[in-house]
Amino acid sequence: MSTPGAQPNPYQNNPYQQPTLPGTPNSPNPYGQVPPQPFGPPPGGQPPMPPPPAGAPRKPVPGWLWGLGGVLVASAVWAATLFASGTLGGSGEEADLAGYEFAKNLCEATEFDAFQERYEFQDSAVNKDNNRFSSRQDGLDQSQCSHTLKDPQETSSSYSSTYVYATAVWHKASDPAGEFADQRKAYEDQSNDSYSYEAKETDGLGDEAWFVTEQRGEKSDRELGGLTLSVREGWFTFEMRWSWYGSGDEKPPAASEVEKMLKTDTKAAMAELRK
Repeated sequence: MSTPGAQPNPYQNNPYQQPTLPGTPNSPNPYGQVPPQPFGPPPGGQPPMPPPPAGAPRKPVPGWLWGLGGVLVASAVWAATLFASGTLGGSGEEADLAGYEFAKNLCEATEFDAFQERYEFQDSAVNKDNNRFSSRQDGLDQSQCSHTLKDPQETSSSYSSTYVYATAVWHKASDPAGEFADQRKAYEDQSNDSYSYEAKETDGLGDEAWFVTEQRGEKSDRELGGLTLSVREGWFTFEMRWSWYGSGDEKPPAASEVEKMLKTDTKAAMAELRK
């Protein structure tokens, strides 16, 4: 199975542009790590003490220094052991990917059968070659797929546009559980005079799953603009998003209908990724 200032509307992105996720080259450093500093004294530090002159009497080393030396040696051994075992400087946990296998082409694993009962794929020649993306990194693997949809009931004068996206993320370096729900609920804080968002938890999928509903338009006359279903199981996350843009008398389908399609196709895609 991605947070300051005015946030961009997640449903207004160019449908042909792949969404940016944590870990992609265009995203900020998701881990916020500080580059490692070199060992040794800082620049401008004190120079080493010169050796005593030849023939100078040797002063006995106080007993407490021997004790301190023993403590420092023991501490160094302890620290080395923790670094070697991965419990210092990292979580030390093994990634729990819940049996989900990486898919280089997510469009093969995500067929959107439920959506195809209502819509037809209408990917342009350009989009057919650019509607998928995948990346494998040390801490994060990800794969994405998108399609342009056409409603057969629309007339030739229709100006509506419909899109569906799927994103799978294999979190190999950190457990997403602690932030997953908060990331969904944070959408509600982006609500304004033109857009409103509602996050609600749903059951029957993974360890936790959330719907985020987007309504567009004036507060007195808003209509459905987008719906996202996000699922987490272990350290694996999967997200499917539907978005609709229309004008005039055109109306989107009911939210309950879109929720049903999202749930059906998400379950099928996740099952395929575990084969």
